[in-house]
Amino acid sequence: MGLKLKDRRFSYSQPEGLNGIYLCRYAGTFFGLWTINGYFMVVDNFFLDTGNPNSSYKKFSQFISKLDHSAKWSVLNTHLHEDHCGKNHLVQKKLHAEVYARDKVEDFSFVSRLMDHGWGRPRMFTHNIFDRTVYDTDKGRRIEVIPTPGHSDDHVAFRIMPDNIIYSGDAIPLPVKKRYITTGENYIAEIESLKKLLVFAENGSRFVSAHHGIVGDPVKLISDRIDGMTSVVRRVRDVRDSGINNVDEIGNRVFGKPDIIYRKLGDSIRCRQDWTVQSILDGIK
Repeated sequence: MGLKLKDRRFSYSQPEGLNGIYLCRYAGTFFGLWTINGYFMVVDNFFLDTGNPNSSYKKFSQFISKLDHSAKWSVLNTHLHEDHCGKNHLVQKKLHAEVYARDKVEDFSFVSRLMDHGWGRPRMFTHNIFDRTVYDTDKGRRIEVIPTPGHSDDHVAFRIMPDNIIYSGDAIPLPVKKRYITTGENYIAEIESLKKLLVFAENGSRFVSAHHGIVGDPVKLISDRIDGMTSVVRRVRDVRDSGINNVDEIGNRVFGKPDIIYRKLGDSIRCRQDWTVQSILDGIK
């Protein structure tokens, strides 16, 4: 495959079980070291996120050309990180879409040069704060806005009815025992949001995750994350209660020494182990 500074991957499909809803897949790569896949959805005349800026402009434009340009389009963002709103400007330009999120972003200066080679730096777009808790599509579906703070203060998930499908964005972490968190992330709040989503899963909701895709067993996936992250909180508390107060030392006792890429580039990729420990300590005071 060779070294890819920017992975331009983008594809779309209408998988069986999603009832005609588009599932779009994109990717980000970090200097060829690893690739992270991402997913967003297009439900009738609504985009639920738009992926990263670095996904293929050509293939994304071809997808846009297939859609009904006479429809009244909207974008609902789970949150405003670069890998979830990266094509907002293009959807707004080509489909005249209204964009909604739970919070405002003034610019994307928080995206470092390194992350620009991964997900990319979005171009600015105009957007509004959510003005309702349920959005109706042009084909009779309802999209419910479910606050799921943790990964960011403004994070939400979306429940598509009557299909009973939840697009959970980044509310379900990739690692079972989440070790590195991003700027502004709240570890304890994320666990509570997982507990909220677990109730939906236990009641039969199907799940599509921004980094897991279609989830085969959402009850197990979410339960594993709750158990894993809760065990981390318990271990941090135990180490603190043993008399160790240094954040780095607590992290080393709980997780071991951070991987070299996080030690050297943690600020640039906005993921650090000490942020995880500090977030937990702040939450269990």
